[in-house]
Amino acid sequence: MKDLRSSERTSLPPAAHPVLLIAVVLGGIAAISCASILIRLADAPPLTVAAYRVTLAALVVVPVHFTKNIRNHRQAKTLNARAIRVTLLAGVFLAFHFILWISSLSFTSVASSATLVSTTPIFVAFFSFLFLKAKPSRRLLSAILCTLAGSTVLAGYDGTVSPDAVKGDVLALSGAVMASGYLIAGRFARQYLDISSYTAGAYGTAALVLVPASLITGTPLTGFSHNTYLLLVLIALIPQLIGHTAFNWSLRVLSPTQVSLLILGEPVGATLLAYFVLAESLTLQRFMGLAILAVGILAGASSADSREHGQGT
Repeated sequence: MKDLRSSERTSLPPAAHPVLLIAVVLGGIAAISCASILIRLADAPPLTVAAYRVTLAALVVVPVHFTKNIRNHRQAKTLNARAIRVTLLAGVFLAFHFILWISSLSFTSVASSATLVSTTPIFVAFFSFLFLKAKPSRRLLSAILCTLAGSTVLAGYDGTVSPDAVKGDVLALSGAVMASGYLIAGRFARQYLDISSYTAGAYGTAALVLVPASLITGTPLTGFSHNTYLLLVLIALIPQLIGHTAFNWSLRVLSPTQVSLLILGEPVGATLLAYFVLAESLTLQRFMGLAILAVGILAGASSADSREHGQGT
């Protein structure tokens, strides 16, 4: 992916102000932490939730993209074709990530699902090294191992929640693999596309996968209560439009591994929200897992991983 000339890139700023970056990331973490709770409260099939989530988000960002490019004909003409193809691939990864992860919430607890799907940094680092030859620093690897330990501690209790917990855990881990592809593709595309172009392509593609999938499988898209429709709108607005877009924006200046580590703030917020909203127990073991996760997140977020950045992921 190094063969693209730097002159083909959009005229985006090479870096973001640290305060702005921190604010965007913290806002993204807070937004995605609501996802598990809202999904559990919504009385709708997993595929329906996923389809509504990306479709409603796409209905917001696609018009913004086209309006912006109508005003800026030059930018529209210089959109990188390869980056557009990678963006479409990112949308496919996003669609399958949602199918797998949201399905896991029907079999396992919020804390375990959010934690296991957030093992994404492990897969991001592995695939970045395998396909992009991007070698993470020792500090970043240590952070990944730390977060893995925290995830293991936090998820260890799951057998007492549901007899189908193992199935839910496998679905969540599979969702993590899809999320890693989404982030790696997003990192590359964001070097050449602005945030409106990238989100329009990725969310729009995911919608074009999930809506037909719902129709083909006979999954209902209508007939829900007013409360469920409201929850579906909130899922699209908060975790997707605010949360995902915040992290997609940060991919312009951070590596996919660093972003995936920051996303690990989700199980912390999701577990606390599940305690207050869904009355899921908050044991000493969970506190220990959350504490270990927090250490790994801070270590990964502060790592200056110049080698991974240098690979042009």
